[in-house]
Formats: sequence, C-alpha cells, structure tokens
Amino acid sequence: MMKWSLILIVTLVFSSCDLLEGKKDGVPVARVNKTFLNEEDIATLVDASISSEDSAVVVSTYINQWAKEELLMNQALINISEEQQTQYNKLVRQYKVSLFTEAYKNTLVSRDLDSVIGQSELDALYQKDKANFLLNDELLKIRYVHLEEDNTNVSEIKKLLKKYEAADRLALTNMTLQFKTANLNDSVWIKKEVLLSRLPIFKTMETNLSAGIFNEIKDSTGIYIYKVEDKLNKGDIAPNTFIAPTLRQIVLNKRKLELIRKIEKDITTDAIKNNNFEIYNKK
Repeated sequence: MMKWSLILIVTLVFSSCDLLEGKKDGVPVARVNKTFLNEEDIATLVDASISSEDSAVVVSTYINQWAKEELLMNQALINISEEQQTQYNKLVRQYKVSLFTEAYKNTLVSRDLDSVIGQSELDALYQKDKANFLLNDELLKIRYVHLEEDNTNVSEIKKLLKKYEAADRLALTNMTLQFKTANLNDSVWIKKEVLLSRLPIFKTMETNLSAGIFNEIKDSTGIYIYKVEDKLNKGDIAPNTFIAPTLRQIVLNKRKLELIRKIEKDITTDAIKNNNFEIYNKK
C-alpha cells in the first residue's frame, strides 16, 4: 500500500469520485478523456525487488507515455479524414491478420514438419541443380602442422605428413602435443580466407597454396609444414559436402511451403464441408 500510495502521489493521478463513477471494470490510476488506465494495467511494471522511489519513477514514466499516446491518438482521430482512417484501419486489420496467421502456421509447421533428410535426397538435389551452386570463395583441402623451431622430430613429421597413409595419420595424431597448431583433417573443405586468418604467415609470405603443393616455411614463431590436397577457385561448382547445410535448408524450405499449402487447402476444404465458408453468386 505504501508503494502504491507513493506512486499515485508522484504521478499526480486523479482519484476523485467523479472520475471513478461508473467505472466498474478496474481501479483507475489515470484518465485521458473517456479512456482509463487501471491498476491492473501497470501491476506488472514493478515488483518487490524495486524500491518505492524507483517504482514511482517507472510507473510515472509509463503513465506519462500512455497519456501522450492517448492524447495524440485522440487528436489524430479528430484531424485525420474518415477516408484516411478507413485506409489505416484496413492496414491495421491486414497486419493483425498476417501476424496471427503467420504465428499459427509457424506453430503447425514446427509441429508437423518432417526435418529428417536422407543423404540420397540431398545428393539428388545437388545433381539436379549443381550448376547453380558456384563458389564465391577459394576452397582448400589442406593439412598442416606448426612446430617450435627447435623441434627434434621435424624430419620425421615431414615424412609422415607427406606420405599420410593410415599409419602416418595415427602417428601424427599421437604427436599432437608437439604441435603449436595443426589441422590433420584434409578431407574437409576450408575457405582460403579462413585459413589465412588462422595462419597469417600464408598471406604475409605469399605462400604457394596450389593443389598438390608440399612445403615448409619458417618465421619467428616456428616451422610450418603443409600439404594442399586439393583446391577450388571462385566460380567453380561448389562441392556437395561444402554446401550440405544450404542443400538441407533448401529441402526444408520446400517441405515447409508444401506443408503450408496443404494447411491452407485443408482449412478451406473443411470450412466448406462444415458450411462455415460459402461464396454467394450474384446475378
């Protein structure tokens, strides 16, 4: 009660009997012409964790903003022509319909959309449209290690990284504690820009990153040994594995559109069947 009393005093809310007369659907705290703001409208603005002074400020700000909007709205209704008001009301109606129907359709889609996509479906889409999936970036398949300059196993590591059979990969994996950084998975495509951001030396030294190159370079941070397994240039067809997320999204979007069309068709069919929708033909 103390908190609400302070709020009412600070905001200079009218509480006289003439304002309350005939108001049965709530306890008013403010009025603009014939529109009332009730206690329940502002009850959620504050809680017990806020001091009375802070609560008063919050509620005062809200009430003043509410009053400004109501006063401006009243003046708008007086000064804007009925024709304009009709147009605006149509826009409001259209927005409300769009907002509610989209929310409802999204709820149904979230519930009913089949998100399981087999690899065969992704492969079929890729084969059908792969000419449209062109790269905007250079891609590389590369393996590399970054070693301290005084590493005593450089020759062995170079040999393993170059040969790179199953036993070599296992041996390098067991030596990872010797590496400052490394990428031993050369089966995954990586954007060249991403690689250069991880290893700036490749950019500053204008390192050869052609397909098939095996090289060793050095700087003040140590030794870099790398092998480029493959490379694709801008404008090349993107590999299936690289655009898999895009392919998956395309499939999901197609399914979503089909499901929405079915929802719209079914709801209309049911309405006609149940006599909730009919079109009157006027001659």
